Amino acid sequence: MISLWANNSHAMGERVVMEGVSMTGVDHLADHLSVQDFWVDGRHGFQAGKGGSVVCCARIPMKWTAATSIEVRWEVANWREGTWRCFRRRVPLDRYAELGALFVHFLPDGSVRAVVSNYAPWSPVYKGPRTPIPQKAPWDHYPMPPATEDCPDNKYSAP
Repeated sequence: MISLWANNSHAMGERVVMEGVSMTGVDHLADHLSVQDFWVDGRHGFQAGKGGSVVCCARIPMKWTAATSIEVRWEVANWREGTWRCFRRRVPLDRYAELGALFVHFLPDGSVRAVVSNYAPWSPVYKGPRTPIPQKAPWDHYPMPPATEDCPDNKYSAP
């Protein structure tokens, strides 16, 4: 457990206790699109998929407040067009009563939803989005898009 003074997501001067939790990306995008890399507050989450792979660790407050948010950056490969796009957004965390894993959902409409849960996205009691998670393998149908080493800040879309 780490005790920190508030950052930009909490009122100034408030003491916030942060905890490390596992994280995973959940890719709800169309079959020809895939989240190749993502980061939460600068911590690498690697490739998003069906929600089963976990990475250590994101840091989130032990207690949720309405101001609790994370910065999510991600790279999307468009396999059909052979292109990449980079994005960055500040995303509020869904309300949570207890700590669990952080699930970062990349939704088809371009939005991102962050859910802290002790249940997986396919569980009937999971409180996150119910948008289908495609079972895709675009590399079987399209050539590999050109690789990028990093998405510079000036290539991110506006929040």
